[in-house]
Amino acid sequence: MPECAWASKYGVTGLNAYWPDSAATYWSTVYPVTEDLEITISGVYPDARYASFTVYDDKPTWFSRNGANSSLPDHLIAPDPGSANPWQGVRRPGGRFTLTLSPDVAPGQPNRLPLSREDALPGAKASVIYRVYLPTGGDSTVVLPTVTLTQGGVSKTLPTCPPTPPPTPTPTPTPPPPPPSPPTSPSPTPPATTPPATTPAAPAAVPAEDVAAAPDSTDRAGGDDPEGPGEADRPSPPPITGDKLFTRTSEVENLAPNPDNAYLGAWLLPPGPDHVVVIRGRAAQAVSGSHPVSWPRRRAEVRYWSMCTNLGGQYKPVVINRFADGSTSYGCRYNDETRLDRHGNYAFVLGTEGQRAAIEDVRNTTFVPFSVSYPTVPHMVLLRHLLPVADFPYAVQNVPMNSSAETAAAIMGAYYPLVTVCSLATLTTEGPHGCSA
Repeated sequence: MPECAWASKYGVTGLNAYWPDSAATYWSTVYPVTEDLEITISGVYPDARYASFTVYDDKPTWFSRNGANSSLPDHLIAPDPGSANPWQGVRRPGGRFTLTLSPDVAPGQPNRLPLSREDALPGAKASVIYRVYLPTGGDSTVVLPTVTLTQGGVSKTLPTCPPTPPPTPTPTPTPPPPPPSPPTSPSPTPPATTPPATTPAAPAAVPAEDVAAAPDSTDRAGGDDPEGPGEADRPSPPPITGDKLFTRTSEVENLAPNPDNAYLGAWLLPPGPDHVVVIRGRAAQAVSGSHPVSWPRRRAEVRYWSMCTNLGGQYKPVVINRFADGSTSYGCRYNDETRLDRHGNYAFVLGTEGQRAAIEDVRNTTFVPFSVSYPTVPHMVLLRHLLPVADFPYAVQNVPMNSSAETAAAIMGAYYPLVTVCSLATLTTEGPHGCSA
């Protein structure tokens, strides 16, 4: 049995592993499968954009037992008597909740999650992960819940494990894995992207392999224009063109996946010092800020979305570029950090830290860094949709797993990210719309 609770911390302030989002932190408690064991988790609702609890088997993946799912998002966590859930109405954070992990579960039981799979062998490893996105004041302000083990009628409350410093980054990375295999209905090889004749020729393609491989107000941000989207008399947006490289693959969603999240991913190679990768599409409408809001929420399509650059290898970290002056540049941009044009479209520009100033001077673009330490290795670029509402048909969650890029693009429509390689000179003189496929 564990001697303390929440021993492992994942994210940019903990172990940077398993495709983390730099705006999120994950705490884990591991325990052996024991049929007479129950675990009680008691705590306060965090002051954050999102939180959840998920129980995993030894693979690790979430599951259901006797019709009860092993995950519970914030807005479905019932409050203790006399308390209130801030995601269930206009309430202040700080109300209390109590969850029970038990082998005895049934559908519809509030705050009760299965302890393990029904077919799990005694002694097999299971775990519970507490996720928090965008906590107000950072993850050091999150009060970790109390964990109590009850076995044979005897209860023991675990102390919280002392913080463990994250591992020191190694000077060389584990080689990244090969890019994902093409799905059963692969796309044709993406065409070359050729810049204007006045600039150096761009690489033939950006994928690492030829694969077919989103405000307390929920108004969509309007980029640098004063009027946001939704104006009845606005002109039609210019067409967005680019290669269809992003797919939804089990490669990304098989490591302690969050059932509230879904991802489109593409292995992309940094194109060199004079070029950048431009990713454009429609931004899902998401809430903003770092406080709970009632959910579902009018006009919101997802709770949160982000675009991230990650490395491969054993740990699959998000890009973190650290500098001599102590500053840090993370490889994620979430909806609040993303500049949109008046039509609600984003233009992420993936480039080097040396290109950052020039990119950020371009209107309605959002810089996302490639790794400084490993500038020539393939990067896994992820579009993450968190908690879409039921009537949002263009969410990543609606894309079948391991389907083709064409299938993903057909389902997501304007929300599908299209990729082009562009010379930095073209981007800075013509803007992202000058970077056509």
